[in-house]
Amino acid sequence: MVDLLTVVTLVVLSVILRMQNKIRAESHKLPEHSKPSLFSEALQELIATAGGIYLSLVLLVTFLQIDLADKWQLYEVKIDPLAFIALSLALLQPLALRFYRLFKGGR
Repeated sequence: MVDLLTVVTLVVLSVILRMQNKIRAESHKLPEHSKPSLFSEALQELIATAGGIYLSLVLLVTFLQIDLADKWQLYEVKIDPLAFIALSLALLQPLALRFYRLFKGGR
C-alpha cells in the first residue's frame, strides 16, 4: 500500500510541476477561443512522454535482443517492465528539469 501511495504521490507531483511549466510557457502564447485546462494538458503531456519513452525502449530492447520478463508483479498488479520504466522516467522528468534549472541558476 505504501508503494501505491508513493506512485500516486509521484503522479500528482509530476502533474503539478507540468502545470507550473505550462503556466510559465503560457505567457508566450497567443490566446485562443477555447483553452484546455492546465491539468488536462499536463496529464496529456505526461502520457505522451511516457509513450515516447516506451516506444524507444521497445525498439532498443528489440534491437539488442534483450530478454525481459513478460510482466512484473507489484503486489497484486502485473505490469509490463518497459511500461513501468517509461512511466517512472516520465514522472521524474519534471523533477530533473527543476533540478537542472536550480543548478543552472535559473528559476
